[in-house]
Amino acid sequence: MAVVGRPQDPKKVQRIMRAATHEFASQGYTKAKTDQIAKAAQVSKGLIFHYYGNKQQLYFETVQAATALIKATLSPVTPVAPIDLVTLVVQSTQAKADFGQSHPDEMRLMIAAYGNAEQLPSGIQQQLTQLYTQSMVAMQTLIEAVLARMPLRPELDRSTVVALIMGVYNQIFTEFQQQLPAHSAMTTMADTQWIVERAKAYMHILEVGLVGPKIDSES
Repeated sequence: MAVVGRPQDPKKVQRIMRAATHEFASQGYTKAKTDQIAKAAQVSKGLIFHYYGNKQQLYFETVQAATALIKATLSPVTPVAPIDLVTLVVQSTQAKADFGQSHPDEMRLMIAAYGNAEQLPSGIQQQLTQLYTQSMVAMQTLIEAVLARMPLRPELDRSTVVALIMGVYNQIFTEFQQQLPAHSAMTTMADTQWIVERAKAYMHILEVGLVGPKIDSES
């Protein structure tokens, strides 16, 4: 969080966050310049360090703000747990794709932060791990709510099923991150439909299985 005990001007904080989000999203953590952030936010560089202490903390607060924004934006999308996994993943993926269209800087920032955390300073990595864990707990809760409404096979261990679904979600995120440069504009629904269809296909296989009925060789 921002340095405790130092009064802050809300309007200046808002400008700093907006400028930092764009700078970190477009340049990455290493190449981002606090001078540029200060210029875009119309504040002094000294004020940024007065508020946040250092570049690492400013970066984390920027990612934290972007994470909070996407949570607040997506929370109303699924007020009730969907009836099946395909519906869940389509709604969730489409909502994230829509968010990426309306908030491209925030989306790019989060993908870079969580997808390339190993390239960041160790202090930031630890903070991001905590944020990511919180997000995964929320997703796990939603998945469990969906499974509770489905006729799950009795011999299956529910925790194993949840872990498998979480793995699929991580795969979807990885593919979205890898393909983002080829879909950098994301200005229309068609630009994001590819990841929705990909996610839908994965979850459909997970629901119905991948082995067909056994064929009698003598028939």
